[in-house]
Amino acid sequence: MTAFSKITIAQTATAESLWKVLRDHDPAVISAATLNRNLTEDMAVYIAKNRSAGSDTLEFLASDIRFKESYKLKLALCKNPKTPQRVTLSLLKFLRIFDLADLSKDQRIPSMIRQKIEQTVSDKVASMPAGVKIALAKRANSSLVMVLMEYGDERVIQACLDSPALTEGHLYKVINKPAVKRHVIKIIAEHPKWSLRYYIRFALIRNFYTPMSLVARFIRAMKIVDLKDLYTDRKLPSSTKPFIFRELLERAETIETQKEELYDLSDEDSTASGI
Repeated sequence: MTAFSKITIAQTATAESLWKVLRDHDPAVISAATLNRNLTEDMAVYIAKNRSAGSDTLEFLASDIRFKESYKLKLALCKNPKTPQRVTLSLLKFLRIFDLADLSKDQRIPSMIRQKIEQTVSDKVASMPAGVKIALAKRANSSLVMVLMEYGDERVIQACLDSPALTEGHLYKVINKPAVKRHVIKIIAEHPKWSLRYYIRFALIRNFYTPMSLVARFIRAMKIVDLKDLYTDRKLPSSTKPFIFRELLERAETIETQKEELYDLSDEDSTASGI
């Protein structure tokens, strides 16, 4: 069968025969099928999920008046990386918050689209009910989880800390943010998993909001070289320094301030060198 014949069939096939046509891998045939008056919503969604469909075909479906109210089609088009970015951006405003969260983790989606999704969801976080934030923490990517931690109560923060998207590096950044809230630090410092991580403890020792009873415990588990770095760190709370000093003394270590080495160039040396 010639390509022309297949395209003609795609445009005129009955609803029953059209499903067979849609399984063709030829982009031209798939495009022709979108003009068939027997095309249903389910068929349109099938095409939107088809990696063989061309970007022009996907753009046509996005503007097809027959499926103007189809949520499934809008979602399928947004999930297809071949959908033109301007089309995807125009459809994002119709998607539910949890579908947006799922899309934010899809690495097949262009990074610019994912950044737009993150911004869209972030703008809504402050006004979300706690229950929605908790559910979102289980599905969002790491960037959104960090935003949720900033605006959440204890239940939300606990959900964020249990998120598989959160890594030690992400949490280290949260702890070191100048605007981090006291209750966030306290919950992290008491968390049964994260409070055991060495570099999380290091960051918590440097944070002014970490309860002193926990700071003292974390200090005892630090390496000597790190204790010395902490002691000379300008960001270290002054109330923490005595605890580090005492720990170093108990380990028979002292804080040594390296003296600046001075060189005295005498006249003799200058003469000898021809200066």
